[in-house]
Parts: sequence; structure tokens; C-alpha cells
Amino acid sequence: MASACAVCGKSGARTLRCGRCSSRVYCGAQCQKKDWRTHKAECKRQNYILKIDLHPRFITNPRVTRTLSCPATATFASLHQALSIAFGWANTHIYEFEVFNHNDMRGRESRFSGGEPMFKIMEINEDFDGAKVTLLDILDDPKTKGKTIHYCYDFGDGWEHVISCTGRADATVQFVCLDGEGHRCAEDVGGYIGWQELLEAYDAEKPTKKQKASMSWFETQASNKDSEGLRGEKKWRWDKDKINTVLNEKDQSTKVGFAPSRSNSLPSVLLVSLDKQSFFDDMYAEVLAVLRSKANVVEVTHIASTMEHLSRPQAEYAAVIVTDVGVMAKKMVAVQQKLVEYAIFGGTVIIGFHFPTFAPPKEVEKFFKNQWSFDWKFANYHRETFTLNPRAQQDSQFINRGGNNLPRQCSMKAVHLGGIKREERIYIGEINSAASPAVFAKKGEGFLGWIGDVNTETV
Repeated sequence: MASACAVCGKSGARTLRCGRCSSRVYCGAQCQKKDWRTHKAECKRQNYILKIDLHPRFITNPRVTRTLSCPATATFASLHQALSIAFGWANTHIYEFEVFNHNDMRGRESRFSGGEPMFKIMEINEDFDGAKVTLLDILDDPKTKGKTIHYCYDFGDGWEHVISCTGRADATVQFVCLDGEGHRCAEDVGGYIGWQELLEAYDAEKPTKKQKASMSWFETQASNKDSEGLRGEKKWRWDKDKINTVLNEKDQSTKVGFAPSRSNSLPSVLLVSLDKQSFFDDMYAEVLAVLRSKANVVEVTHIASTMEHLSRPQAEYAAVIVTDVGVMAKKMVAVQQKLVEYAIFGGTVIIGFHFPTFAPPKEVEKFFKNQWSFDWKFANYHRETFTLNPRAQQDSQFINRGGNNLPRQCSMKAVHLGGIKREERIYIGEINSAASPAVFAKKGEGFLGWIGDVNTETV
């Protein structure tokens, strides 16, 4: 049955569709031209449906694939972030996209075979910068449309993902995972050969000492570890819902209601919750409600979305708040370094919420010393009534930046930090005025803060 023209209502065997969104049908060019003035405001390019196959020549039992619906105007840098999330990579290595002058989707026999690509899209490339080249630029260009694209991640392990465009879908603001198969591969396992050897270890009836060590490493130390391992059907397991949750995190600050805009004068705050507890939202419901009344709050729970948000300009967020100790895990070194960099170049990083409750004192002291170059140490942990520090009122950068509305006194049960400069102690107590439950210190062009209140109670 023929569709009716969106303008005049006529039906016929021959119709035209909007070349951008494909959602509007016309009986001819005249009606299409007439409709464009009103239709262009809501007309959006359709997404590309991309199927991505990881080492299709070598990883076959099971295959590791993902199918994504991708916004046409997304950059290749954004696609890299989405692929990191979809395939479970920690996003700690360099990447590049290669466009070849063929449509062979089997992948290369080795990284040195397959001929030279037409061009490469990289993180840093004057001609083909991943942050500037869009999917539309490549997938709709007659010279490159339908050509093979390889996404190469980690030049050491050499993970090669073969990308094919299988169709179009309705436009969305974010990437969406549609389908897939196979458990994510282990980061730093040694490429597809190391992955095959790891799977063989889990299939072995009597694993060798080396195989046992490999399994233990994957379950406890790998940057994308899985404590449940890969035995039996587990090697097939993957979580589409979790992938889409993190993809949504990645893009949520671009949605209405999150990003600062001319119609929304509230600042934005980023919560980094890499080890979020199930009771976090209930425990901090009152505090979070107050925070959301004063700021647009964005929360990230995955390393890939965290790295993506921390790579944005410092002015995008009034503060980045680290809410738990997940950031101190060995696999989060890249995030730790990114937080320090974020502060040095003018951002504000604050550590609080669950962090002081679950933080091992010695590990935290190493964290401050090794990453931040601050000789801060855990001091007292007790309940007390604290007074706003007169020296901080006079000299503190925090007070100068708008913290002058703080109450002169507050009561809380808190973890104090010692080794703090006098002007950096926002609140002090009578028991030990040399330590403080609330700290704000200069770091480069930005700041690092500490909130030691463990129960979020103020009187």
C-alpha cells in the first residue's frame, strides 16, 4: 500500500522520501520543497546501525560482537568512547580508525597485512582528528561509503574491530546497543592469542599452574576483571542493559535538563561513583535532593564514561565530586591521573560522600601523596561541633569563590584530615584544630576539596 503525501495527501506508486530522516513521504519534488520550511526544524539524520566484530578471523567460539545505533553527527572520538563501553575496554590505550578501499569484513590475517588504509582517524591527527571527523563524513561520502573500517585499540595487544554499516535507524541523541554476543575480552591479556589461551584455561579439566594463574589474574587483577570467570556458559554472557545504562551516562550531559544553557542558569556537578553501593541513593536522598535543587547533577559509574566527561572543558562542571573509593583501584589509575589533570587546569575536584567511610587510611594517604602531591593524613574520627575557621574566612580560596554563605557552626560525625595548611581548613574543632573535616586546597589552577562528614547530618 502506497503512503500518502505529507503535504497534499495524495497516494501513488511513485513517492519521494526526505533524504535526511526518511520519515516524510511526498508525491513529488514540489510538495517536498513546500514542506521543507516547517519540516527542517524537526528533521534529523537517521542513525547508522553499525555491527562491530572483534577479530572475526580468530575469535569465533564465541564471537565477540556488538551492534550499535549511532547518531550520524557523532564524531569518531565519541564512537571510540561508545565502543570502549560496549566491549568493556578500560579506555586506557591509544586508538585509531582505518578506512580501507575494499569491503572485506573478515579482518586482517595480521596487523602487518591487508594493505595500506586510505586514511586513518586518530586521537591526534591534523588532517583526520577523531574529535572533528563525524560518522556522516565517512559513511555518506561516495568515496568511502560501504568501505571497510577497522577500529584498532591498544597498539600493544592490537585489538582489531571490523565495522560494517548494516542499515539506518531512527535518530537518537545517544548511542544505543541493539545486539551482540560473547563476553568482553580481558584487557592486557595479550591480544586474541592471549584471549584464546585464557578460554582454554577455563575449559581445561585439569588446568596447569600457569592456567590457574591466568584465571586468578582475570578474576582479581585485570582492569576489566570478572570475579565469576569464564567457565562454561559464562564465556557467552554479556549485559546489554548495563551497556546502555553506561552509554546513557556518557551522553546525559548533552540532554535537556543537564547541560548549562541560556534557559538554565544552574551550574552542573559531576558525581564520579565507580564503586556505587546499592543503598547510596537512599542514604544520601536528602543531600542529593538539595544538590539537585541547586545544580544540574550528572552521575557516572563506569571508567569509560568517567574518562569521557573528565576530558571535557573544566568550565562545563562547577565541581567534580568523587563519591566512593572505587577511584583508588589499580585499574583506575587513568581516572586518578585525569582527576589531577582536571584540577591542575582549573577544575574543582571534591572527595566525599562514601569515600571517607570505606577508605583504608594508609591507601588514602598514598593516594594523596602519590597522585596529588599532598601530605594529607587521616586524623580523628569523631562527632563534634565545628566552627568556621577565621583564617579560612580571611585567606581561603573557597570562601573567595562564594563559600561565604556557610553556617558559622555545624555538628557532624566526620573523618578529619591532618597535614593541612591553616587557610585550607574550612571548619575546625576544639579537640584538634590542626585537623579539619572540610578542606579546600589549591592545586595548579584549580582545587582539591575534602568532605569528611560520613552521615550527612548537620545541626
